[in-house]
Amino acid sequence: TPLLLCLLLLPSVFSQGTEGSTRTISTVSGSQGWTNVIKIGHIGAIAALPSYEKVLDLARTELINEGILGSDFDVEIINKNGCGESFEGVAAAADMYHVDGIKAFLGPYCNSEIIPVATMATFWNVPIIAYMQTANALSDKSVYKTLVRVSIRSVNSIASVTAAFIKHYNWNRVAFISNTGASAYERIIAFETAFRANGINVSKKILFEESMTVNDMVNSGQMEEIRSTSRIIIVMFSSVRDMTSLFREATRKAGLSTTDFVFIFPWIQEGENGASPFVGSSTELLDRTMNLYGNCILIDDVNGFDDRLITPFLERLKTAGITAKDIDLTNIYGYINLWDSMKIFGIAGRRVLNATGDFNKITDGRMMWNTMRKMTFPGMVSNAGVGSGTVLLDDRAERLAFYSAYYVSKERNRIMPIANMTPSIIDNCDGSKNGDGCYRITVTDVTSGFWNSADGKMPLQEPICGFRKEKCDNTVIIVTASTILLVAIAIASAFFARRHLADRALNKMPWRIFRDDMQVVDEDQVKSMLSLGSQRTKLSNMGSAMIKNHAIIGTNTHATFHQYEQRRPIKFSRLDLQLLTKMKQAVHDNLNPFLGMAFNERSEMLLLWKFCSRGTLQDLIYNDQFALDTKFHGAFVRDITLGLEYLHSSPIGYHGSLTTWSALIDRNWLVKLTDYGIADPLQRWQKSGTINSETLKSEDEKSGSDQKQGILYVAPEMHSNNNNNASRRMDQKWLEQSQDLRRAGDIYAFGIVIYEILFRKMPFNEKLDMDELASKAIAGERIARPAIQKDRVTHPDLIALLQDCWHDAPEVRPSIRRVRLSTESYLKTSGSLVDSMMRMMEEYSNNLEKIVKERTGMLEDANVRADRLLSQLLPKYVANELKNGRPVPPKQFVSATILFSGVVDFTKLYVSSTPLEVVTLLNSAYTGIDEIINRHEAYKVETIGDAYMIVSGIPEENGKRHVAHIADISLEIFEFLKHFEIPHRKDERIRCRLGFHSGTVAAGVIGVNAPRYCLFGDTVNVASQMENLGEPDRTQISEAARNLLSNEYPEFTFEKRGEIEIKGSEGKVVTYWLTGKDKNYFSRAH
Repeated sequence: TPLLLCLLLLPSVFSQGTEGSTRTISTVSGSQGWTNVIKIGHIGAIAALPSYEKVLDLARTELINEGILGSDFDVEIINKNGCGESFEGVAAAADMYHVDGIKAFLGPYCNSEIIPVATMATFWNVPIIAYMQTANALSDKSVYKTLVRVSIRSVNSIASVTAAFIKHYNWNRVAFISNTGASAYERIIAFETAFRANGINVSKKILFEESMTVNDMVNSGQMEEIRSTSRIIIVMFSSVRDMTSLFREATRKAGLSTTDFVFIFPWIQEGENGASPFVGSSTELLDRTMNLYGNCILIDDVNGFDDRLITPFLERLKTAGITAKDIDLTNIYGYINLWDSMKIFGIAGRRVLNATGDFNKITDGRMMWNTMRKMTFPGMVSNAGVGSGTVLLDDRAERLAFYSAYYVSKERNRIMPIANMTPSIIDNCDGSKNGDGCYRITVTDVTSGFWNSADGKMPLQEPICGFRKEKCDNTVIIVTASTILLVAIAIASAFFARRHLADRALNKMPWRIFRDDMQVVDEDQVKSMLSLGSQRTKLSNMGSAMIKNHAIIGTNTHATFHQYEQRRPIKFSRLDLQLLTKMKQAVHDNLNPFLGMAFNERSEMLLLWKFCSRGTLQDLIYNDQFALDTKFHGAFVRDITLGLEYLHSSPIGYHGSLTTWSALIDRNWLVKLTDYGIADPLQRWQKSGTINSETLKSEDEKSGSDQKQGILYVAPEMHSNNNNNASRRMDQKWLEQSQDLRRAGDIYAFGIVIYEILFRKMPFNEKLDMDELASKAIAGERIARPAIQKDRVTHPDLIALLQDCWHDAPEVRPSIRRVRLSTESYLKTSGSLVDSMMRMMEEYSNNLEKIVKERTGMLEDANVRADRLLSQLLPKYVANELKNGRPVPPKQFVSATILFSGVVDFTKLYVSSTPLEVVTLLNSAYTGIDEIINRHEAYKVETIGDAYMIVSGIPEENGKRHVAHIADISLEIFEFLKHFEIPHRKDERIRCRLGFHSGTVAAGVIGVNAPRYCLFGDTVNVASQMENLGEPDRTQISEAARNLLSNEYPEFTFEKRGEIEIKGSEGKVVTYWLTGKDKNYFSRAH
């Protein structure tokens, strides 16, 4: 051009004219006195890259430290600014070359000035290194023969990686969207060249005028052309206006923002000065990217959306005393590229000098360019561990950048890398001949399944049937669609017909019971009914609530009912009808049958269930008179799990209100679950004011104070839902909750029921009042969670199961099947409570014939044993009289002696021993005492636990010998106990108290069945209190017994105790201790 020619031939003119106010001249540190110094001219830009002189000085210092620069080769950098409106940078380059003796150039900074300066450098044959330029034309080294480019982003490099990315996804047809203008045209040429080289066809190219608005774009019809020709769209605007945001808004209005279209945006200096969105104190650019490019793909440098470069970059600058405040961090790539350009010049210069030995060859532009081809060296931020930190030049001395593709996911609110594009040099390739850089790009997937579609995959480049459906034969589709439509109509007709029939069946309400078909039974009639069939024992254990609310349905179906006040007619939804029908149809051994419902006839609504004669499980658990052993535990738990397992697998799906009073016990001791499934309609009807539960609370069997504790069986997530709905004034839609959640609530309640069965307590701190705890829960207060109390001992695996049942997270709780299998293992349940009885009866039936044959031979032995047993149960005289059929009338005996014995601390011994150990102990002790009695004229009246009653002088009178016999017996008992060992505690012995009294006694046979020979009179009471008020290992006797002994049998010795208070008519009496018997008494007396 004329301008360029003038610059080349008339340097003096420009050197004089460029000394205006817009030029800044600075010099980086001198050459330390070295003579072989090359002057490098750096052409920057006004206000761009603050403190760049220090960065260049830092690069030079590092080259010196590495031995690349030295006394034989050093550089001096002269800095001037350009980028003005009058191409000041071009003039500065000419001035620097002709006036300042510059032999190499870094820059210029601006794209507009690089081409003329690079042309002059080629003419002058001096090296020039471009560090900010993106223009595709600079890659033509047949024109710019001394130009080396180290800028990370360039049009030709990003075009190449974009083509490689498209090819990686097997696309070969794209549309290209840009704006009109020279700069845009240059980019389009670069991309089309790269696409052709990779076999990619640009099916549609649309250029928008820079003055267009969003409506102009939509109304132009270009959006419809995109829809009808393309699915993969490359978008790259290069205008000063922000046309990208206008285009994105136009795509949204035109309906092109769906996942059927892939919009790919090569980044290329987005923002002021090519700023990157990850740097700076503001994240506005990153937020703008999220909003503007949602569901789009961006192609940028591998570090385009993270901050891994910042820390190593600032660390390098810190060594030169540069802080983040001294630089423009948003233009970080400018500093990095400038540093790398200085570094590559030094390395190449050293290689040329070492190869030729000629210092002047370092300024040979073509030789330096040739040396820099395919050069690789660590760049400024190479210690960041990222690809862009390594400077890799291709065979045209163009920097190969490391790029990534990013997916902007608005759903995940993040910009996620999906593929990396890594360059590598091709060996045995000459770029100067074939015109390319001799490199390949490898695309590696980072993320898969990221696209916002059902399968996570990106769309095809063309619809399966083509853009105009031209690739599909619609005949088959029409026939198929018609067939499907007909089948659908037939299925829908069948469905609605079946539903109509089902609705008719539901509307018949097979579970409805009319009041005329039932008879309410009053309490007296209930007592009479329960008295029949030997039910009196069971009735005696029932509370008053159990005899209320009974009815007879039809002729003989005994039912109980829950009664609610009905304030308005009940209207059933379809779900209500289905639920009640399912409840009516449910049949299982461990479900109490739902008989039906009476409603809309009177002022009350009744729910009727079959009557179970043994009451509720709660009645049994908290009845201390009823002993529950492991057999009962296992059977009850097994029955409940079987019932729940059936409900959970049935159409009902769950119980909904499991407690110990919703588990009934029938006459065969089977547990049957009741009140299942009905919780939802009841709650809804109560909230709507249709029914009122006050009648239920005052008269129903569920009205006790314990039933208030039902809230304690409710799982925490259910209770939370209740509270939330109450605060929002909403109905609880139980059926809208998942079946799994409701079943998990049953498991929670079942864990509490198991605990009650095992320990007869609720699983809460026993110091707490359960009613108060329930009131807090009803009021919405936070209460303690169920827990195994410290004093409760059971199987460790069962404890773990209970804790799983009470877990706060419903999904963690076990299934009912797992609960059943676990409890059957832990509690060893095999059959019901009546199974063992039935097996015994079966065995008896099978052996009946053998038993009959053996019975005749055993009859005589049985009679003998019966006589012996009768003699042991009754006095021999009385037994003979009774056996002969003669009555034994009551008789008053004038004088007899009665002895009582008792074991000291027997209760303590009993508690610390097993029942079998206690039985063994007493049997051993009483057998020895029986042998003592058999040696005397005495009779064992009875034993009650540890108490032993002996009499002498009855029923056969023996004068006054009775007192001596009893005294001898008492002494012999103590002598026997001295040597008696407790079978299960060899180191302990039994200690007893004995006491006897002599006096008048009445005696007779009491009862016909199991007759007993009983003693009556004050003598019995006094003798008993002689023992009760005695001391361990001593025999206390009354004054009457002592006088009789002293007078008749003086060989016995005594010790006076004193007066004691006797209950009854005696008041205070004097008693004595029987201390022994003097065997030598009579020999001394004679």
